[in-house]
Amino acid sequence: MRCLSLLVLSFVVVGSISLGQTSRSAQAYHNRANERYVKGELDGAIADYSIAIAFDPRMALAYFDRGNACKAKGDLDAAIADYSRSIEIDPRHAASYINRGNAWQDKGELARAITDFDMAIKISPRFVLAYINRGSARQEQGDLGKALEDFNQAINFDPLAALAYNNRGVVWFTRGDLHKAMADFERAIEINPRYASAHLNRGLVRLLQGQTAEAEKDFDQCLKLDSALKASLEESVKRVRQQRK
Repeated sequence: MRCLSLLVLSFVVVGSISLGQTSRSAQAYHNRANERYVKGELDGAIADYSIAIAFDPRMALAYFDRGNACKAKGDLDAAIADYSRSIEIDPRHAASYINRGNAWQDKGELARAITDFDMAIKISPRFVLAYINRGSARQEQGDLGKALEDFNQAINFDPLAALAYNNRGVVWFTRGDLHKAMADFERAIEINPRYASAHLNRGLVRLLQGQTAEAEKDFDQCLKLDSALKASLEESVKRVRQQRK
């Protein structure tokens, strides 16, 4: 049930963190690149990050941010190369491990992704997103027990982590525990009423429970919040209806 899988999110850092003396020119291009990134001007952002790097080849954050822009364009290999360079310059930059792990997961390299999430957690033991992403990778591997542990830990550190509740609900759903799944999807929506995927997931539980009218309300709300989920919704509803037969 792919629509229930975690959509791994990358960090977008707007601003600057200098390691040593970063030239004014490098900083100026880096700042303009961030502005272009936010506007969705990815090619322009990448060009400006590259100029910033030319001025200051040890500007770790410029590699990190250029990696984000490359990943947003779908160039995972270039993104991984930039995150790796950022890590070489600043080995304790946990976000670079997180985003490289995201890229590895997008390529289907789950073991490498988990290794990077492990490292992010080692550097920053309370890094909630690292636990959520590692849980997602473990879930994709089929290790639901370990995935559950990660989502539990994320919730322990941040009781308002809607993404962790949603993804833990997916584990319960997969295990057939609809009561616990419903509770987690409800909590995710309570924290973030505009969480489209949580509405979709709650609707699937309700559909399995025979609450068709309530399920349709969730599906309608899901599409109002994010119409891009239409194909995933339709596929998931089809599978659940087949499961009920």
